[in-house]
Amino acid sequence: MENTGKILIVDDEADALDNCRRILSRLGHDCLTEQDPVRAVQRIQIERPELVLTDLCMPGLDGLGVLSEAKRVDPTIKVVLLTAYATVQTAVASMRHGALDYILKPYSSKDLEEVAKRAFGGTEPNGGGVLAQVGGGRLQRTRSGETPALAQILGRSKAILTLLELIRKVADTEASLLIYGESGTGKELVARAIHAHSRRAAHSFVPVDCAALPDTLLESELFGHEKGAFTGAHAAKPGLFEVANGGTVFLDEVSGMSQTLQARLLRVLQERHVRRVGGTRYSDIDVRVIAASNRNLEDACRNGTFREDLYYRLNVIPIVLPPLREREGDVEFLARAFLRRFMDKKANSFGDTATFDPMALSSLNAYTWPGNVRELQNVIERAAALADGPVIRLEHLPERARLIGLKELPDHEVPRYKEAKQEVVRSFERTYLLDLLKRHDWHMGHAAQEAGVDRKTIERMVKRHGLTES
Repeated sequence: MENTGKILIVDDEADALDNCRRILSRLGHDCLTEQDPVRAVQRIQIERPELVLTDLCMPGLDGLGVLSEAKRVDPTIKVVLLTAYATVQTAVASMRHGALDYILKPYSSKDLEEVAKRAFGGTEPNGGGVLAQVGGGRLQRTRSGETPALAQILGRSKAILTLLELIRKVADTEASLLIYGESGTGKELVARAIHAHSRRAAHSFVPVDCAALPDTLLESELFGHEKGAFTGAHAAKPGLFEVANGGTVFLDEVSGMSQTLQARLLRVLQERHVRRVGGTRYSDIDVRVIAASNRNLEDACRNGTFREDLYYRLNVIPIVLPPLREREGDVEFLARAFLRRFMDKKANSFGDTATFDPMALSSLNAYTWPGNVRELQNVIERAAALADGPVIRLEHLPERARLIGLKELPDHEVPRYKEAKQEVVRSFERTYLLDLLKRHDWHMGHAAQEAGVDRKTIERMVKRHGLTES
């Protein structure tokens, strides 16, 4: 039984509050809820919870205010901020004020379970880092001294072995790198491996998604701003180049930058100093820049959307990541590695006995994987969650990856058309229903509303497929 404790959940939205309470209550925690942040502070003084989960944006008193008051009452209280609107500024502020963690809405049950384990299990994250992933997804903590191993780049194909050798050669240079690759090929993973094996490994690795942020926000995030530089700039903020001083800045999808920002970036790379938005003072910086793109930047230079001088500044050493479809033998190798990983996480772990039946394996090998390694990992995680035993079958794969490659199987292993169609429909219905219910935390009414059917229909389908909440 996991360690449990008293949790106060603070959110001005009733639905979000109730959803969070139900998830954590199922884990055995004593959950208190409060919609008014001012009353929440009063309850912290009286109830003395061990963990406070608080929304960031609330009227009257925001989440940082709740955090400060909680720490004033009792410095040992752990506080986690929840928000649908993430910026590096608020992330850094939350950690400086002593937050245990900072996660984004919509959060999953797993997110809440992990943070509760950390809060009551005594395993807090190491200090010394900043939360620096911007532009979508959960903010990732980059710790000083973190060294992701080359072993995280899985594969045994010639293309991957060549890539690993190139990473070893370029890691300890100071040259700027430009990583090319389709979405899901692992551009950030390669950048992290290069940083981890470089002389800068003891300093921060700061990733930035250049395509996910509007110009004004991206400029502020990269270069920082002074107080009063624009509406809403209530305090000065260092940019990510300053945050990463001594380390590495990873500019993902750099082709998403406007011409104006490209010009500013070029000057930073040439002069090795930055000036904040609205400021007059220059600050010297020492950073290595690794850029990445899924577009051909030479073509972008020719059509005038990317500066040629910046391209040559970034493209000192190009690294091209092969798509999964061109990595011979790696689909099966990766699929088995992912399956062991995800099966080990299940309550009834099947460990090394986990495997694929011939039809499922044939389909995996025949599929073209447009989403590359990221898509394969998601497919295997889903299959492991749906499987009742150690064998992954065709029905556990998503519809797009099913029945592809059956022509390669012996005739006696190919199901009749009618049977195959029925199996696909049944498997799709079961998978759709499971995903729907998990999304709504097994609330039948909410699931029915999204699906456009009545509650009784959902209940009949649950009974027909023998589904139970786990």
